[in-house]
Amino acid sequence: MKFGGVAILLVLCGGMAQVQAQTRYHCRDDRGNTFTLSRPCPEGSRTTAAVAGPAPSQYSAPRYSNTPVRSVPETPDHHQYMSARCRALDDNIRGGYSRGIKAVVLEGMRREYRRDCREEEQDAQSRLSTERRTRERERRDNEKASQQAAQASREQEERAAQQCAESRRILANKRARTDLTEGEKNDLRRFEEAFLARCKR
Repeated sequence: MKFGGVAILLVLCGGMAQVQAQTRYHCRDDRGNTFTLSRPCPEGSRTTAAVAGPAPSQYSAPRYSNTPVRSVPETPDHHQYMSARCRALDDNIRGGYSRGIKAVVLEGMRREYRRDCREEEQDAQSRLSTERRTRERERRDNEKASQQAAQASREQEERAAQQCAESRRILANKRARTDLTEGEKNDLRRFEEAFLARCKR
């Protein structure tokens, strides 16, 4: 029994060591990029989480490698106003971990970008912001003009309905008269024709 207890303890300790060996480190660099490693986060980045996973079977291949697990961020909208060189630099910096670019090379790219492209990036962002404000202002102006046109159309329809209602009242009064002269009867016929042309629904 004593030997069996020792054997169980050794198995448990071995299992804990395997679990510890499978810890995944979630890292974030100074530009906000996130990536996952099976080793501690490198210098210049900070650890956001360390998650221990189950140990793989001794007969199966490891599920993880030291390759960073992350996707390249989407291209910013202001890139369309930047030069091809600065766009390429920024793309390589943002996707450096997923492309396997070494940290020292990435840092050199960042220095080059700050030196040659930072002002261009600010101008591009300003241009994009201006164009977005212009489009938003045009959208609001078009929406306002559409609302005003719809209001004018409703008011015109209301005036026409009121005029037709008044004409209908006058027409009913004239039809009710039995003492119309020939000239008044002719006027009544013309009034009826105009009423039907204008107020027919």
